[in-house]
Amino acid sequence: MASHPRRIHCSYHKCLTVYFGKVMNALFNRWFFWSRGFHHFNSRIEEFYEQSANYTLASVNNHCLDLDRIGDCRITRFVRDPRDLIVSGYFYHKRAAEAWCDIRNPSDSDWMVVNGTVPNGIQPNQTFAEYLQSISKEDGLIAEIDFRHKHFESMMRWPNEDPRILTLQYEKIIGAEQIAFRDMLRFYGFSPMTVAVGVALSKRYSAEQRSSRTKHIRNPQPNQWKEHFTPRVEQYFLSRFPDLLAKLGY
Repeated sequence: MASHPRRIHCSYHKCLTVYFGKVMNALFNRWFFWSRGFHHFNSRIEEFYEQSANYTLASVNNHCLDLDRIGDCRITRFVRDPRDLIVSGYFYHKRAAEAWCDIRNPSDSDWMVVNGTVPNGIQPNQTFAEYLQSISKEDGLIAEIDFRHKHFESMMRWPNEDPRILTLQYEKIIGAEQIAFRDMLRFYGFSPMTVAVGVALSKRYSAEQRSSRTKHIRNPQPNQWKEHFTPRVEQYFLSRFPDLLAKLGY
């Protein structure tokens, strides 16, 4: 058993997962290659529970963790305005940006990699991307809300105050990435040298993202929902998850 708490990062699809992974992969799998490394489990929660202790740092998405099952731990969490997650996901999934978006006749088991829920409107022999391309943006955003059902439910289950958990809002990370990674690495209990290298890597990969604007990144700015949400979409979201915004501090 490790002598230090298990170090874990939790986030959500379209909430800096790729960026976090690039920094930590470089830090623990290349710079400090003699460590037990970093591994991202996507949304494969049982695999995470069974194997995450084998790594210096592990991450998993789209779930609320069973803290009793994990034991001694230090967890960092990224959260983002759920309405912006919906908008970002809609445009991302509409272009079939990941393989699971291109599965025909998908089931929830096909989408375990993102812990997604299949919207009822998908037609026989249709992919999620094709479905979003065939309907209006308004209906597509509603489909995204349905897709995010398990994600939003899990957000509601996290404790509000727990000394083992450090929660950072996406909106406060953007533009202040070095501060965020410094705070996270210190919270995990890493050495000053590890913190310094991690902060430098966070600057490097943030600069690369800003300069390249890869297809993975459409628009990182907050409050996109104000442009894309119609009253119908907003009402549908609030009717399904009336307490979520307050829970997350939005």
